[in-house]
Amino acid sequence: MRVSFLGKGGSGKTTISSAFIGYLLNKKEKVLAIDADMNVHLEKTFHMETKPLSDASEEIKEYLEGNRRAYTKNNNKVKSYLNKVINGDTKAPIIGCTPPARSSKFIRIDENDPFIKKYATKKDGLYLMTVGTYNESEIGSSCYHGKLEVAEMVYHHLLDNENNYVVSDSTAGIDSVGTSMFFVSDINIFVIEPTKKGIDVYKDFKEVSKKYGINTYVIGNKIENQEDIDFLKQEIGTDVILGFIKNSSKMRKFEQGNAVGMKEFIKENTDTFDRVCALMQETKRDWDKYYQILLEVYKANIEEWYNAFYGEKLEKYIDEDFHYEKVFNEEN
Repeated sequence: MRVSFLGKGGSGKTTISSAFIGYLLNKKEKVLAIDADMNVHLEKTFHMETKPLSDASEEIKEYLEGNRRAYTKNNNKVKSYLNKVINGDTKAPIIGCTPPARSSKFIRIDENDPFIKKYATKKDGLYLMTVGTYNESEIGSSCYHGKLEVAEMVYHHLLDNENNYVVSDSTAGIDSVGTSMFFVSDINIFVIEPTKKGIDVYKDFKEVSKKYGINTYVIGNKIENQEDIDFLKQEIGTDVILGFIKNSSKMRKFEQGNAVGMKEFIKENTDTFDRVCALMQETKRDWDKYYQILLEVYKANIEEWYNAFYGEKLEKYIDEDFHYEKVFNEEN
């Protein structure tokens, strides 16, 4: 079960995602948290070391897709096969939204999973993966989308189930739609302040992503009074709002270094987190739909410029016999 927290910069999405993770840990749930925000806050919130995934991007590509070769069709039937190498023995160029193949490796939320053991840090029931931020040599010359590529790959190779909670603190604004990160979760939750700017970011995301049927909801944050609640209801409607979180002195305590503040903040917002948790449990993943969106996004990317960049048609690396459900069942 996956949830991504999104929102305008400064809306409080990292605060809310951190509190929701804490809420799940209080319930003794197993949680994989993915910090996909360039500001990298989850490690400090939970006092954990990090291993930036973006520092090992090529290594991770090699692990997950090292055996990927070209596929081809036989007699126009959808019958793909391995070991049919086109253009010599060159491995497939892998980008963040490359769909998995039967030859791919996959990730399970388990302490014995090789990927988890190497790239996540663990504390109690929490596994933490961090995309990472800029280093000094990248300032002024690098785009954060390049770092998010490795998070995309993790999600597209992740075989989580109804016993796992995956929580993402995503990039600010609607930056996620520049990658495949906008659809990786079963539900998206926008954390919105009662301002026009915050609402516009949510509406922009809904407009851009509407053709994909993404499950997107709202938590109103930094609420001062009933007028703020009424304003959000009027602008957004009530059917997608999961709760309202007041400006909190408890969270201010936590941000000033008092760990008790987070516990108190979680307690006073338990009703909202209960609704998020229940919604995650009710929202069943359609693996076929997920894969079809991934294929569409991948094809759009390679047609836009990756085919020209690599000088070959990357469509030939799509394994048309791949199905998530088959892999999931085989892994079980």
